[in-house]
Amino acid sequence: MLAALYLVLWQGPHSLLGRTLFVAHLGLFMLWQPFVQTERRLSPTSLLAVIAVALLAGAYLKGWMIVLWIMMLAGIIGGKVLLYGSRASRLFYLFALAFLLLALMIMAAPMAVPIAKPPAEILWLGFTGLPLVLMLMALLPPGQEVEKAREVVDFVSSLFVFLLLTVLMLGSLAAMLLLGSGYIEALLQTLLVTGLTLLLLGLVSNPRTGFSGIGSLISRYMMSIGLPMEQWLQALSNLALREEDPQAFLEQACVEIAQRLPWVRGGEWIAGKSSGSFGTQEGRRSEFSHGGMVLVLFTLHSPSPTLIWHYNLLAQLLAQFHADKQRAVELKQLSYLQAIHETGARLTHDVKNLLQSLNALCSAGVEPGAESSLEYQSLLRRQLPAITERLAETLVKLNAPQDIESARWVGAADWWRELSQRMAALQWIEFRAATPLTGDLPAEVFSGVADNLIRNAAEKHLREPSLRVEIELAMTVVGFQLMACDNGSAMPEEVAASLFLGPVTSASGYGIGLYQAARYAQIAGYRLELACNRPGRVCFRLAVA
Repeated sequence: MLAALYLVLWQGPHSLLGRTLFVAHLGLFMLWQPFVQTERRLSPTSLLAVIAVALLAGAYLKGWMIVLWIMMLAGIIGGKVLLYGSRASRLFYLFALAFLLLALMIMAAPMAVPIAKPPAEILWLGFTGLPLVLMLMALLPPGQEVEKAREVVDFVSSLFVFLLLTVLMLGSLAAMLLLGSGYIEALLQTLLVTGLTLLLLGLVSNPRTGFSGIGSLISRYMMSIGLPMEQWLQALSNLALREEDPQAFLEQACVEIAQRLPWVRGGEWIAGKSSGSFGTQEGRRSEFSHGGMVLVLFTLHSPSPTLIWHYNLLAQLLAQFHADKQRAVELKQLSYLQAIHETGARLTHDVKNLLQSLNALCSAGVEPGAESSLEYQSLLRRQLPAITERLAETLVKLNAPQDIESARWVGAADWWRELSQRMAALQWIEFRAATPLTGDLPAEVFSGVADNLIRNAAEKHLREPSLRVEIELAMTVVGFQLMACDNGSAMPEEVAASLFLGPVTSASGYGIGLYQAARYAQIAGYRLELACNRPGRVCFRLAVA
């Protein structure tokens, strides 16, 4: 292939023989090229395209085309020369690179630029020296280039060699025009300036004087794609410190992606039962999945392999942070449950002791010969068993039942009458039954929900004295329904969203009353929900699930 190129330079691009030899040179290049595997069969379209390019190059061959082609060949060989450990193969490609450089500077450049005329002695040295380089290449022992692997070319090295030759050619022409130097003098001046520049860049890249130089900055840029990715990582770490809710964290982190990464136009995310979108859902779609979270990114252009790798890392970081947030929430719920369990166990122990004391009093009161009046003994006989029974019911309530069968069923009318009489002192609460109440209901479920709702309403009444509450018990087809509505202010959205999912922040307690009531109702087959939440009407509903 290089010998054919030498013959093309010897004959010139304007002769018929030179153009024919250039077509032969392109054919030999197709046999040597490292991009397409040799056993691969070209399609008819690709074959026609190759033939068309070869014929056009042969018909309209110019000097500048040969210069550009030699620079491209030098770039390809420059991208291969550092990939082989065999000394013979590396030396072979170094000789090939030297042949192309001499052919470019001595023979091809004068064909493309008329003012670049080297002396006859230099030109004769080129015509006679290049065949010697080819002879040295032929005499080298054969070396193994690749071992059962596809040939590769280092694109960055190839591009660097191509740009370096471009600077050398243009610098030589600029020196000839600006300094009035001859071609050889301008070439040597450009080589000197280029060499000093490369030496300075090498020292700055790896100075060996205690600091890393620009080499680490280049590596850092290649790994993080510059400042945008670093800014997003910083924003992600700050967001992870201040945001505890997993869904809110994921939403804000995805918004930061669209704002800080200029390549991303928008996207979508799915995490469990939650989903959302951000930015504009237009362009090339790329999907990444990690740990149960799916992240879809839309870009204006198809992302490169490096960007895909970074996007995948980005999605993996998001999934990891989101999973950590979910685990933190679960641990918090377990901490609440543990505190409730310990408190319940302690209260159960206290109630048991009190119940034992009351049983002892009852036993002492009924013993014959007790030193008390008949009226006092009658009072003890009448009151103490009732207190004992109530304490026993409290003990049953502290032990959470597992199903509806363990709950106590009472008549709905009796339960409603008892609740109305017990809360009659609260003049700002109105009790009304929408339909005649017939049948039974689980007393513990309805009493627990009603007591929590009334207690929360009483705390709200202290803040809003004009508050009015309506409590209604209605009978539906599937069972009884309890409604509690007030005309006060609405609940905050963040509190309403997690009201029955776990304990919420409460200024007057632990915020676990409605949470425990809702769990107990769920065990019993009922559902407690926030039916309406707007200023002037806040309603809770307890109904059959």
